[in-house]
Amino acid sequence: MSHSITVLKSKLHNATVTHALKDYEGSVALSSELIKLGKFTMYEQVHLWNITQGTRLTTYIMEYEGDEKGIICVNGAAAHRANPGDRIILATFAEIASEDSWEPHIVIMNEDNTRKA
Repeated sequence: MSHSITVLKSKLHNATVTHALKDYEGSVALSSELIKLGKFTMYEQVHLWNITQGTRLTTYIMEYEGDEKGIICVNGAAAHRANPGDRIILATFAEIASEDSWEPHIVIMNEDNTRKA
């Protein structure tokens, strides 16, 4: 009998927080190339797992307003749980039929938020 399961859709692993703004509407803002690299969608729910601090939170993705590359800016209340320099995992999920096969999109990151070779 078929049923839905939740699977890992995409993940940026071992990325680095570049900014944290507490006085801002909550979200995590990513530079456009990171949104593309992670195969994320604007306003998509994202889990932010902080490797450095051992915390986890859920927010949504926004595009960083600026031309800089490699930007991960944690905003609002979430900024209390992430500091610049913290290593993080950004993960999104999808629902699929239990009988469907699935392969997540996983990108391992360098310290400068580029894809590790």
